[in-house]
Amino acid sequence: MDFSKPSVRLVSQHALIVGVGLLIASCGGGESSQPANADRQAAMTDMPATTIEVTMMDYGYEPSDLTVPAGQQVTLQFTNEGSVEHYFVVGDSTAADQDGFRHNLFSGVSITKSKQTEEHGEESEEEHAEEEGGHENVFELPPGGRGSMMFTLPASKAGTYAIACFETTGVKRHYQMGMEGTLTVTAPNQ
Repeated sequence: MDFSKPSVRLVSQHALIVGVGLLIASCGGGESSQPANADRQAAMTDMPATTIEVTMMDYGYEPSDLTVPAGQQVTLQFTNEGSVEHYFVVGDSTAADQDGFRHNLFSGVSITKSKQTEEHGEESEEEHAEEEGGHENVFELPPGGRGSMMFTLPASKAGTYAIACFETTGVKRHYQMGMEGTLTVTAPNQ
């Protein structure tokens, strides 16, 4: 007896039934209560998180050029190995007073900050805001300090931004002494 023909037909029928079932399920009959991009947003939140270690030194960042994906959770873990306090600030172009950027990257973005310093142990979000003048774009660490910033940037923030330390030693800002770099935000489809 030749059993190959009936089993091929049976497998083909099963494949056809599964295929039709998947097609019906994916179409949903037009009665879906969720917007079309809700699935894309859910998929983006399921993407793995990105963690980048950044060392602050006198007077530079290592690495000085960072690339982070939009639509994914990113954690920047900082260590200040310098002998003075340093900032991590991200924005477009330096303000006229040279005390910061005209527009900051994190405007409108929720950021979770965590710090451990030799003197104070772990600090709260309220302490960060008070210490950093309420600027969500500033991450400040004293010498020997460690900490992190966690955020998810929207695709609308895709582009290349400047990183700088606006702390002053003597009469110069640290970025004027070389403590600068770039942060590139890539769109989800790049």
